[in-house]
Amino acid sequence: MKKFLTIILVVALSVTVAQAKDSTSGASTHVEVTKPGLFTKLHKSDGYTIKIYSDKPLVVGNNTIAVVLKKGDNVVTDAKVKIKFFMPEMPGMPSMEYKEKFKFDNKSNSYKGVVNVSMSGTWQYQLKFKTADGKVHKTRGSVNL
Repeated sequence: MKKFLTIILVVALSVTVAQAKDSTSGASTHVEVTKPGLFTKLHKSDGYTIKIYSDKPLVVGNNTIAVVLKKGDNVVTDAKVKIKFFMPEMPGMPSMEYKEKFKFDNKSNSYKGVVNVSMSGTWQYQLKFKTADGKVHKTRGSVNL
């Protein structure tokens, strides 16, 4: 019986799907974890679909993050994309922040950048992208290391 419950728990955790609604911007977030430890978040904002992911589990230190922007079925290739990972100040510890500008990678059809996460814990992120029409779009979320 223990073995059966353990298998059910592992399957449930490996196919976790959660949804949240950002009350300040109206952007929705869809989180999907398909393999334990891999980082994948889907956001929708202003008619764009934003996929933020890493091919490897996130670790303390440098992490390569990829972002796919789509408007309908079309991949957006001419945006300016930047992300900020941050952890607010806590007792005995100053706030931490890391910003990165992403570059478009034709091979993967995504924007890529390296983000340095300096310690484990809950990190918040804010992704901003400026499209060819000059509009700035943003979404946010968090990740636990």
